[in-house]
Formats: sequence, C-alpha cells, structure tokens
Amino acid sequence: MVLGIVLLVALVAVLLSSAGSFSFGGDETPTVREHSVLVLNFPNGIRERQHSLPALFGTSQGTSLLDVISAIRYAARDSKVDGILLRRAQGLGLAQAREIRRELLEFKKSGKWIYAFLDKGNEADYYLASVADTIFVAPLAMIEFNGFGGAIPFFKNLSDKLGISWTVIQREEYKSAGEQFSRTRFSEPAREEVLDILRQRHRIFVADVAASRGIPESTVEQLLSSGVYQAEDFVRYGLATALATEQQVSDFLKRRTFGADTSKKLRLVRPQSYARYARAQSSEQVDKAHTIAIIAAEGGIRSGKRSGEADEIASASLCQDIRKAADDTTIKAIILRINSPGGSAQASEEIWFELQRARAKKPVYASMSAVAASGGYYIATGCDTIIAAAETVTGSIGVIAAIPNFSSLMKSVGVTFDTLGSSPNATFMNPFLPMRSVDRLQLERMIDTIYTRFLERVASNRKRSVADIRSIARGRVWTGEAAAERGLVDVVGGLADAIELAKRRIGVAPDKRPRLKFYPEPEDLATVIKRIIEDATGGGDDDDETRLVYRALGITPWQRVLAEIVGRPSGTDELRRVIGLVAMVRREPVLALMPRSIPFP
Repeated sequence: MVLGIVLLVALVAVLLSSAGSFSFGGDETPTVREHSVLVLNFPNGIRERQHSLPALFGTSQGTSLLDVISAIRYAARDSKVDGILLRRAQGLGLAQAREIRRELLEFKKSGKWIYAFLDKGNEADYYLASVADTIFVAPLAMIEFNGFGGAIPFFKNLSDKLGISWTVIQREEYKSAGEQFSRTRFSEPAREEVLDILRQRHRIFVADVAASRGIPESTVEQLLSSGVYQAEDFVRYGLATALATEQQVSDFLKRRTFGADTSKKLRLVRPQSYARYARAQSSEQVDKAHTIAIIAAEGGIRSGKRSGEADEIASASLCQDIRKAADDTTIKAIILRINSPGGSAQASEEIWFELQRARAKKPVYASMSAVAASGGYYIATGCDTIIAAAETVTGSIGVIAAIPNFSSLMKSVGVTFDTLGSSPNATFMNPFLPMRSVDRLQLERMIDTIYTRFLERVASNRKRSVADIRSIARGRVWTGEAAAERGLVDVVGGLADAIELAKRRIGVAPDKRPRLKFYPEPEDLATVIKRIIEDATGGGDDDDETRLVYRALGITPWQRVLAEIVGRPSGTDELRRVIGLVAMVRREPVLALMPRSIPFP
C-alpha cells in the first residue's frame, strides 16, 4: 500500500507537470508537411472506441477504426501525402481488416502508391499487405501462411483431478461456451459452427489475396495447404516482391519521396493524429446542424460502471452514454458500434431497455464490428436497424450456466461442512455442497426464463414469431452474411455504411458529412486521477469477488491501474479474457456469452 501511494503521487505529479502538452481528449491538430507518408501499423489491433487514455510510456492503446478510415480517405486527395506504408495488423477481426482493405483499394484509384514491409506476422498481417503495390519482407522474417485454425483448451480432466465438478446447462445445442469446462473436446454442433466460420474466412482470404497478387486462387490454396513460412519462399511464390531490411525500405521510401537526397528524414504520420488533421482541414464540409452520435460498445458485457479499461461494456456507463445522446436535441441519430462476445444477460437487458427509450426519440442503428454475438446481439435488437459486415461473428442467441462445485476438492483436503438454514433452499447453489436435483431444476427454470426473454427480444425486433426465431437461434453463431440470409440482420455493411445510412435518413446533403459526436466522451485530467485513486484503493466499481480473482492471479489493483496508464504490455488479452469469464461466472450464474472468440487468423 505504501509503495502504491508513492507510485500514485509520482504518477499524479507527472500528469500535472505534463498537463500543458499531454492531451487526454486528443483535440490538438497536428502539422502535416509535404511528402508525408501515412503509416498503418496495428501491432495491438484497433479499437472501436474513439477516445481512449493515451499511454504515458511505450505504445498507445490502439487507434480507432473510424480514424483509420478517415485517414485513408483524406490521404487519397491530400497533396501533402505521397503514399501509405503498411506494417503490422495483428489483433484485427476479419470484418475490421476487410473494411480497411476496401478503403485501401479505393485509395489506389488516386494513383498514389502503397508499400508494405513485413518483418514477422501471419495471415492477418499479410491480408492487408497483399493490397500493396510492392511488398518487402525482411530477409530472415518468419511469417505464417498456413491457413486458419487453433488449439482450444478444455479443462474437464484438470477439473476432475482437482476435484472440481461443473454443472453446464445450455440453451440450446450450439451454445457451447461452457463446454470448455464440461468436455474434453468439441461437441459436434460446436465443431460445425466454428468450422463454418473458418471456411468463410479461408474462402475470403484466398479470393482477396489471389485478386491482389494476380495469381490463381488454386495457387493460393496450394500454398496455404503446404505452408509458407520463410521470406525467400514468399518472394519465390509471388506473395512478396523483394527481400529488404527495415533500413533499406526506409532508404527506398526516401528516394521515392525526396529523390536522390536520402539525408532527409522520412515524414511519417499516424492515423490517429492524421485523422484529426483531416477533420480540421475539411471542416467546411461538415453539416453542423445534423449530428450523429457514435457510441462504442466494446468488450465483455457486465453490470456496473466503467472502470476505465477499454475492452469492457459496463451497463450503467453505457446506458448513461445512450441517455445523453438520446436527450441531446442536437443529435439526430445514434449509431451503437458493437464489438462484443456478450456476457451478463442482466446487463444486456438493462442496455436493451435504454435503447428502447432512445428509439422513441430518434433513429438508432446497431453497427456490428468483428463480433456482436450472444449479449452483443441481444443489445443490437434494442436498435431499429441492424447492420453487420459479411464477416461479422454474430447470432449465438442462447444462454448458458457454468457453475463450478468444490465439494469433492474440499473433501479431499479434509474440509467438512455442516449446514444451517431458515428454509430448505437456503443453501441453493452453494459451491461447497453437492448440487441437489432441486437446485438443478431451479437453475433450469432460470435459464428457460432468460432464454425465452432473449427470443422474445429478437422476435419483436425482427417482427417474427418466437417459434420462427427459435428455429434459427439454438445458440448458433452465424457470420454476418449468413445472419442476413436468415433475417437476423437488416443491412450487410461496415461502419462507413452505417454512417451513410444515418446521414441519408436525417437529411444531410450528399456533398456534406454529418458532425460526429463520440461516446464514451474523453476524460479530463481530474476525472482520470479520481478514477485511478478509486480503483487503486478499492473504491471503484469492482466487487469483492472480482478483486479476489485478480488477487488469486497475483494482479494487484495498483498493477491494473498502472498497466492501463503506462500502456498494457502485449500478450495479456487472453489472461484478461479468463479473468473476465471467471468473474462473470462468480457474479452471475446465467450468461448470454458466445463460445470462445474466433481470432483472425
């Protein structure tokens, strides 16, 4: 605690001393000079949230998708930008990657160049790079080009050895998120739905890469089947143009922009800052009488207030954002941008109710990003129009319960329990007592009630019967393309398409663009410091059970706070996902959560 206080004081001092130059809102307009190069480098993925807390040290916590789109579009007509350099693209969902890729293909029509440099990576990195006029690969780079798949862990054998049993109840057969605890391998329905999505991704990847590189699809298929990993092979098979070191690529870009004088420094601009520049330069095109609110809903869904972490949907905070946008008379339409695998059914219902209130006042669109499934789809049904990319992972209309029981573990270490209660059901679902048949029946009733409510929400939004919706629900995950074919989605498109639809609906002229207002809103310095103190001293929104989970994993509140401020190190996303799942299971027995997310690649 003493060390934590010292660190906090030092952190506050740094923040205050840099308040004049460090912007939490990112409102300053950068300067862009002649012969600049727009660099697209996303080693930590892309955020849907427009305003995020910048890191004081190290890398930032991600660029927003809208900033990337805006930067590419403006760069196409900006005489100060000569071209684009593509680097890493890890952590993108396929829907995000394909939307960026479409913008890059449109950019090429301007006649400007796109170069790519890969020094490591996999199919996600190569997918964007394949658009480039020239692809440079580092001489000893290892890049995976071997298809889509992965090893998913199952914990039943481990649980059995530890004496932990799991009661997993799912509605219906495709709702497989709890099977990691109750099985040793995929069930057939789970295998079927995951393979369908992998096949779609494989098909899209092969077609797009073949078209961009000018090689037959059969050749791409063959290369994926045999596997390509070494830089020389990428060049040999026409997947890349040449081998080059980073310095050689830098010298090449200097000659391309400055001619023979390679002593000049490259003028590199990033999407986040360049998008601010672009908005400032094109402010005369904005129809200030028509504002569209874009509300980011990204991460697992839980009850309570936002903690400051970027990848969470806290129902109380999101409802507040929706309420602000609905009550603001200058805002003519709302776009809820969803990137979520779901989570708490109760929190999803709270958000749904708030969206109903907003719909009574103005148009509300759901725009689905990489994932909008289970609870993510639940909240989408609160909107009047649902837009999903063809590659979006959505659906998963169903609920699960995954309840751990530690009675055998306690018995094996010599711990016994005696019970007292004022009524027969006072020990309902006690994790240290064997689950009774009456407990399971009660749990089944709870699940059926929540599943029926979920089906009713979807049926109402889709204007169909509950029986009709149930026939295509069953907990199954669909692609956006398949969901549209089954009537679960209104429009197939990305974020730019959602903005265009809303723009037309509220009457913005074709040659104008609407003013955009983003939620969550940027935090000022005082708010950030207040939240840091609350989180670090236990005064934040996390409950005692969540703190116990973090503590069991050796993560202190101070470490959590400092990791967010300094810049979260790479490789922690999986740990955070596990922590979130365990915390949700402990807090709420019945969840609207999709199976483990399917990464791209």
